[in-house]
Amino acid sequence: MTGTVAEAQDQLEAVETYSMHVSSRYLDLTQRKLQQTRLPRELALPEQRRWEWGTPKAVLEPLLDYWLETYDWRTQEARFNSSLPQYRTTVPVRSPSSDTDEALQTLRIHFVHKRSKHQNAIPLLFCHAWPASFVEVQKIIDALTDPHSLPSFGAGAQQAFHVVAPSVPGFGFSDASSVEDFGLVDTAFVFDKVMERLGYDQYVAHGTGWGFKVCRALALGHSRRCLAIHTANPTFTEPTFKRSPMVYLKHRIARWTRARMPCLSFGYVPAEVQEQPSASEQQNSTADSHGPIGPTLTPLYALRPQTLAFSLCDSPVGLLGGLLDLIHTHAPSLSPVTSRSRSPFLSPVELEMQGQNDQIRSTAASDPQPPPFSPRDSEYNARIYTWTPTEVLNWTMLQWLPGPEASLRWLRRATLDSSPTSPFSTSYCPVPLGISSFQARNSCSAPCTPLMWGSASWRIAWVKRHQRPATVSPAWEAPDLLVLDMRECFGSMLSAGMFSINFPFQETPQS
Repeated sequence: MTGTVAEAQDQLEAVETYSMHVSSRYLDLTQRKLQQTRLPRELALPEQRRWEWGTPKAVLEPLLDYWLETYDWRTQEARFNSSLPQYRTTVPVRSPSSDTDEALQTLRIHFVHKRSKHQNAIPLLFCHAWPASFVEVQKIIDALTDPHSLPSFGAGAQQAFHVVAPSVPGFGFSDASSVEDFGLVDTAFVFDKVMERLGYDQYVAHGTGWGFKVCRALALGHSRRCLAIHTANPTFTEPTFKRSPMVYLKHRIARWTRARMPCLSFGYVPAEVQEQPSASEQQNSTADSHGPIGPTLTPLYALRPQTLAFSLCDSPVGLLGGLLDLIHTHAPSLSPVTSRSRSPFLSPVELEMQGQNDQIRSTAASDPQPPPFSPRDSEYNARIYTWTPTEVLNWTMLQWLPGPEASLRWLRRATLDSSPTSPFSTSYCPVPLGISSFQARNSCSAPCTPLMWGSASWRIAWVKRHQRPATVSPAWEAPDLLVLDMRECFGSMLSAGMFSINFPFQETPQS
């Protein structure tokens, strides 16, 4: 009996290799759904206002045609399998609302794991965002594991990482939890267990958007193992005198001096202390496609997930339209007149060049050399990343394949977990935080909240601001800059003694 129990435990804790392979029957169903799609009629609006009501038919319809006639999931599946070493393991999870054994469930967790050959490599937990997936790490994983593939100078120039990128339960190829209150804390528990199973007793973490909130749960609940965090484009609540008097006073002084006196700026920059629009002005601005709409879309998705799931679970085109809207409303507007008339993805005319563009993108994604533009080139820094149809459809497919209902439920719970007044959001976290900001200086979008507001709830240890916009996924839109920032951030923290880590890590058997 003892041997049987031990064997069952070993099987439970096994880490097995995994390759994506979607059933042909499901791909045939997807094709039929696309063929039977009925597109809605829409208002006749001028070009500069066509996004005011959401994703325009003129943008979505050519992508639907491309999906039906050209896009091939099997090709993309093979590419992901060849570029991302994937595994699965089983993690027992207990509901936080119950102490009974009946509440215990086991989830098969899918993750990407690539080890570095360098002795100084730090284990890095990459937490993907919503509505992204584990493929968000694809463009940066090689440069993170091998610093020589993207040369740089300064602090952390040669810092390497062992990269682990799990799929949040219910996303990608991880099992969904059947527990109603499975949210940020539970996700952090699962991710920490994955790192422990791989033999990483200490690690650092990176995440943006909802991935950053998972990182916060890791830092608050697993601070002995999660030693430092890096994020990009975070948002923070304005400090109050009652909760954080010193942070509040520093912000008031920086506003009074307009952050033009280095000794009294306290980390703020002039753009962050300008007068913000009034509540009525913000309400009026939602009539167009500028800033406030982007952050508003996520609560709309989280509000009634089951109702929304009926349509999105049945319609791949519905998921496509939602993703296009999220990409567009988060992209920076560089002109106050055109109201974001230029989309951050290819227009119907540009679709004709798809074959050539995809070939270029595919080569660039797998090429270990730096991009053809220098990161210091002003034109390169100012441009908006252009998503190819294949990239948009890949992200859509990785919502469509597992079904969006579990990720929508997770989003609702995560939204409740991270409400601005919750202890999760207001408690101070002593784990060091590094921040990269990607915001074009001439963008007309609603500005990000001042970065140093975060010092009320974080130990902010490193900050760098860029002029190249990357607002949906910096790992996808500015991978070169993000990799360099992560090296410098964690490398400088390690050198400064903000955290210490034991080297080297022994490789855990993968099967």
